[in-house]
Amino acid sequence: MPPVRIVHTADNHLGLAFQRYAGEPEVRARLVAERIEALKRLVAEANRRQAHFFVVAGDLFDRPTVAKRDIKDTVDALATFSGDVLVLPGNHDFYEGPQSQLWKTFEEAVGNRAIRALVRPEVAAFEVDGEHVRFYPCPCPSKHGTESLIGWVRDAAKEPGVIHVGIAHGNVDGLGLDAEGRYFTMRQEELRAAGVATWLLGHIHVPDPAPDAGGSPAFFMPGIHTPDSVKCRHPGHAWYLEVEADGVNRFEQLSTGGVRFTRLSKTLRTAADVEALGQACAALPAADTVLDLQLTGRLKAADRAALEAVMAGLKEQFFSVTDDASIEHELDAEMLAAEYPTDSLQHTLLARLLGDEQHADAAWLAHQLFRDLGT
Repeated sequence: MPPVRIVHTADNHLGLAFQRYAGEPEVRARLVAERIEALKRLVAEANRRQAHFFVVAGDLFDRPTVAKRDIKDTVDALATFSGDVLVLPGNHDFYEGPQSQLWKTFEEAVGNRAIRALVRPEVAAFEVDGEHVRFYPCPCPSKHGTESLIGWVRDAAKEPGVIHVGIAHGNVDGLGLDAEGRYFTMRQEELRAAGVATWLLGHIHVPDPAPDAGGSPAFFMPGIHTPDSVKCRHPGHAWYLEVEADGVNRFEQLSTGGVRFTRLSKTLRTAADVEALGQACAALPAADTVLDLQLTGRLKAADRAALEAVMAGLKEQFFSVTDDASIEHELDAEMLAAEYPTDSLQHTLLARLLGDEQHADAAWLAHQLFRDLGT
């Protein structure tokens, strides 16, 4: 029998507000829209690969209070998938019972379409081209939890020759950081002992395993589907899997993100440093990049003017530029004359230090000391 084809995503966080960019309404609007556009691209890729299942392993939505229009837009995007869509509540869009307004609205938007919210820990059975497939969902009942939710899967009866796949959301020990144990932490040995071909997981925004890993991994973490901040250092990922009863025989990482968040931290001291900053930025896909510059150092007046010209060009080219700069004026003869009387001890000392090429920082350090002393 041919393998069952699955596209696996998680942590889409649709409805994320991007409040940091409230002062840049056009940037914010594009970032908000990118969440759903990236999902649409992923569904289109799943259709292109003729996947049987599109699985969202938690946190499809950013919070339980997402606007109804966002839920409807999300359902409409998922409904373009040609197979079955399975959506697990994660710790951000948790299922708190039949009164959960988010999931009531979701079900109303779904109607009779082939989209199933896996809100209960019970087997979801399917048949694909004569192949029996069983999914074992472990939905989150709250935002935080100290206990793993996957224990029931190991004890569930499993027919031989059937494809068994677990779906869960939470931290995995040794993979993510959860020092306080607040995110339904699963032990890797617990995942391996559950008796399923593999696990489709969510919660950690970094993909795992490595795309060139061999064998049949016990679990997959797709990572976030499109970047949401500089903390995301990958371009947005999902998994394409081909699964048989005895495990995963093929897996491929899909890149689906349409924006990038890039932070550059540079210390600027010379004209060459300013030029190098411009070259580093020129290597980035400007139109799709949110650029976060962390600049420190000190520059002479002419070099500061060059930096201002570079910054003006970047703000025209890039999707967005945040400039957290702490660039001071380099001490030179012109600044020295403006700061200190020519007949003062400070002027005499600093002038001599400026001429000391072997100790380039000496004049600056002495200048800072005079400032601190108020002289």
